[in-house]
Amino acid sequence: MILYRARGLQTLHCAFQAMAAVAGFGIWIRIFERLTSYEGAPMNTFFFLKYAALVGAGVVIDHLRTANRKTDFLNLKFVANCGISFRQTVTVLLVLLLFLVAFKHQTISREFIFSFIPVFYLLMLCSNRYFPLWLARFVFSGNYVQNTILLGSRRGVTRLNEWLTAKVLYGVKLVGAVTDGSSAESTSNLPHLGSIANLEDHIRRVSATQVIAVDVPHSPVVVNHLANTCQRMGIRLLLANDYELMLGRRISMVEEDGIHFISFHLEPLESPLNRLVKRAVDVAISLPVVVLILPPLSLLVWLLHRWQSPGALFFHQLRTGMQGQDFLLYKFRTMHPNNPDEAVQAKKNDTRIFSAGRWMRKMSVDEMPQFLNVLKGEMSVVGPRPHMRQHDDLFRQKMISYGVRTFIKPGITGLAQVRDLRGEILSDQDVILRVRSDLDYLENWSLLLDIEIIARTAWKVIFPSKNAH
Repeated sequence: MILYRARGLQTLHCAFQAMAAVAGFGIWIRIFERLTSYEGAPMNTFFFLKYAALVGAGVVIDHLRTANRKTDFLNLKFVANCGISFRQTVTVLLVLLLFLVAFKHQTISREFIFSFIPVFYLLMLCSNRYFPLWLARFVFSGNYVQNTILLGSRRGVTRLNEWLTAKVLYGVKLVGAVTDGSSAESTSNLPHLGSIANLEDHIRRVSATQVIAVDVPHSPVVVNHLANTCQRMGIRLLLANDYELMLGRRISMVEEDGIHFISFHLEPLESPLNRLVKRAVDVAISLPVVVLILPPLSLLVWLLHRWQSPGALFFHQLRTGMQGQDFLLYKFRTMHPNNPDEAVQAKKNDTRIFSAGRWMRKMSVDEMPQFLNVLKGEMSVVGPRPHMRQHDDLFRQKMISYGVRTFIKPGITGLAQVRDLRGEILSDQDVILRVRSDLDYLENWSLLLDIEIIARTAWKVIFPSKNAH
């Protein structure tokens, strides 16, 4: 119930924001005309609708891109709202610029476009701060307020009470708890109504419209009794899924041809269409790099080798790929020849690395030959970084879900890398944070996410992380 309310409210908020953006565009263009000697096309109806529609479309595109993210946008902090507003502004700016470049339009002043961007950002910031609260109070009032009873064990009720207290803006009003404990065991400020045996009396007494049960015994008799009681009285019944608490790990519920499964990971790249799209992007990027960039870059690196550390041009090493299969990974050599132990990770100021090699590692030049691995299909441009098998065995001891990374192809860059989680691994926490980022990528893959990671990687090549060595 809360999921539908939250998603519906987000969609409604998006519609209001799109309309506000269109209106803001129209108002600002009038102000801009008065403040400057505007040299764009005359402000006719078609002109306005064309660009205003692009602004509104940018808002909708940003919403569609982030609609499935688990964000309680009614309780966001100011800093988070600033980030969301910035993301929306970048999306709208990209939509406008792509339109201008694609159709070579000269009908609108670029000065106007860039003067509108800070205005749009402030408009989004204000609307993200106030619109959702106003909308929630309006749409979740009156008969749409759910008087809710929490039912179950004291521990489960306490846990769910803390979560539902933050959902009051969605029209959830907690009116009491029903457990087999005494009133002395009531949770915080939530009154204890009595035992489960007298559920019907409790529902009538507090005019409840919804019962949420948690930690209910997994017995068809108990569940059917609850369902029959609530249905007979016209009361909503929600059973909180406590498998995550029981199993101590995150789960997902999936349905296939009427059969429901518990899955421990979402895997959008199991879709053949998604895999085809990702492979097309890999080839579109790696083929020009291999044909046009790698040959002259190889010559430059060869000259650097001759100058500082004569030896083989390429460094190749067995790494673990998709489904745990080994493959030969290519890199430009950045260490002196005759390295006694290749498994030892590179450290800051590592004496094995010659000076030009240190620059190559800093700017990620040494990673460029891996586009050969991408073209061969052994890697992807974006994915979890591949490691040596002996490192895999070590890291698997630090985090039990480490092996899940091999569900997809390894990548040249990834979500962990653009989060500055790269370089030497010094602690168990380093492993855990990187694996969590890899799992986030695996479960939330999208074409737009890949594009975002590639763009952020390009930025970090220009402005390297302090962890790059």
